[in-house]
Amino acid sequence: MPLTEKIKSFIDLFRLQRDRPELLQAQVLGLTRQIPMMYLLLVSNSLALAYTNYDQAPFFLTVVFPVVLTIICAVRSVNWIRARAVLDDPDATVRVLRHIRVMSLVISVLFVGWTISLYFYGDAIHQVHIAYFAAITAVGCIFCLVLFPAAALTVVILVLGSYVGFFAVNGTTIYWAISLNMAMVLAIIIYFIRNYYSSFSALLQSQMVLKEKHRQTLELSQQNEKLAYCDALTGLANRRDYFNRLNNMILAADAQVTSTGEYHKSGRFAVFLIDLDGFKPVNDVHGHLVGDEILISAGKRICDVLGAGGYVARLGGDEFGVILRDYDGEATLETLSAQICAGLNAPFESVSGPVQLSGTVGIATFPAAARTAIGLFERADFALYHAKRNNRGTAVLFAACHETIIRQESRIEQGLRQANLDQELSLVFQPVYNLETGAIYSVEALARWHSPELGFVAPDVFFPMAEKTGRVNDLTRTLFDKLLRDVAAWPRHIGFSFNLSAHDLAVPEMMNWLIDRIEQSGIDPRRITFEVTETAILRDFDAGRQHIDKFRQCGAKVALDDFGIGFSSLRYIHELDIDCVKIDRSFITPIVTNPRSQRIVKTVFDMCDNFDIDCVVEGVETTEQCDVLRHFGARLAQGYLFARPAAKFSFEPLANISENSPRFQAP
Repeated sequence: MPLTEKIKSFIDLFRLQRDRPELLQAQVLGLTRQIPMMYLLLVSNSLALAYTNYDQAPFFLTVVFPVVLTIICAVRSVNWIRARAVLDDPDATVRVLRHIRVMSLVISVLFVGWTISLYFYGDAIHQVHIAYFAAITAVGCIFCLVLFPAAALTVVILVLGSYVGFFAVNGTTIYWAISLNMAMVLAIIIYFIRNYYSSFSALLQSQMVLKEKHRQTLELSQQNEKLAYCDALTGLANRRDYFNRLNNMILAADAQVTSTGEYHKSGRFAVFLIDLDGFKPVNDVHGHLVGDEILISAGKRICDVLGAGGYVARLGGDEFGVILRDYDGEATLETLSAQICAGLNAPFESVSGPVQLSGTVGIATFPAAARTAIGLFERADFALYHAKRNNRGTAVLFAACHETIIRQESRIEQGLRQANLDQELSLVFQPVYNLETGAIYSVEALARWHSPELGFVAPDVFFPMAEKTGRVNDLTRTLFDKLLRDVAAWPRHIGFSFNLSAHDLAVPEMMNWLIDRIEQSGIDPRRITFEVTETAILRDFDAGRQHIDKFRQCGAKVALDDFGIGFSSLRYIHELDIDCVKIDRSFITPIVTNPRSQRIVKTVFDMCDNFDIDCVVEGVETTEQCDVLRHFGARLAQGYLFARPAAKFSFEPLANISENSPRFQAP
């Protein structure tokens, strides 16, 4: 290192590094422990020196000065013990260090002057004692001040430096030797102070770096923990936190069970499951950014209804969960759930304009509905499912009647798991007729299940259970094989249709299997129509479109079943290669007297004509309905008026079909 840099680094030892407040705080903290010891050393050595020189020196030097020095040291020791209180104030820390820098100068001057004054009054032995005392005391004080180089170097230079000069001019060989020895000690101490302070500063810097890394690690850990229990989009709790809280609340309630086995009132709570109806098509049409806006707004609306007493979590997708404590009764639950539904039914504002959705709520109470977290969740989920199936946009509280349904569905679920599908499943057929000619347009194959234990189980009951148990693909394979065997004996001009579930449409392997079976059967694929529902397409629109394209590429047709009861969108007609639309029976039942139904059906007829798509009317049961439908342009129809689903049917056209004869007679 060049000489100029060494000098600069030496001068820097006298400066306060205000840009490093943590270093100044560490210096003050260390000095609060060491300076009181320094004052103790200084007072004890001074009193000892005064005592040995009492008979040699004047009263002022042996009594007055030591007493004053003792008082000063005692006061300063107390002040330094109290100095820990200013560690959190950087400005106060600087003032303390500046003060000690001045005090080290003052006390060093006084101390040197006092000891040299005593030196002139003593004999040879007393003078040696003074030299020894001065050296030992100075070195001890320096080590006590080593954390603060400015003060330590002041003592070194003033005290040891003064003694080096004083003994050097004394004139005797012994004092020359003492002076030389002190000069070497002085140089070594300065070197030691410089190195020690550098090491101390570097160590403190390393500790600060480690402390900062530790802080960052803790902060990251806290963020990760928060993310683990927080929904990143809405800021609400997530599914994991929801179930953790649910389990903890049940444990707390179990701990308060009375001797009679009853739960304390404070341990009762309600679980809400909330689903946004129509969110999936909105997300598809308007994009994920709008979907995210709606989810955030929906969470806020639910929180606004519940206030501080409710706990809200986003469980995933468009589903939210609520835990409500301290409610008065079922009336409170009904009121709050109605307010939640009303809040979610109000239009959502987005960058694409207002978006209309609805919210459906399922509720289960603890301990009435269930006494486990999973049990509560399943019952709230069942209540939600029941509400969505019967009246979307409303709330349903789980009740005893729902428990009966769950048990029945559990029996069905077990029956499906154990069923011999090839023996227990069968097909019935319901033709679709051309209203102009009476000829069969196609024949729809409908599944039937007769269980040895359960008896006849309706398709709308066992198919959802099959999807739940994972056997729906097995059902599809069994039924499609049966259909291909039956169709092999039919006239070659008769087409037929087969219903696919949402799970079937979503699984590529299932699509490939169906196409392979068609090729293996030797049946003309142009005779086959696969019927899919809007709900099935909604599960995964892109996958559904790809699989529909594969069916049409192999020659088969695709029909959109139950059109109108889901979230009907022109997007399906525009982007999907659909061959046929089947209007749901819910529009046909009131069509004779309901002008609104008439206009809707007429609109669908016109749309299909414009897109060159066949349109089948489902659920025609009366001649009056048939007359109205024919008046508005219906050409293809299906229903009990023409033929009920049956294992056997006639391939002959219906007789006596004309514009003037509304009634139909089977041959």
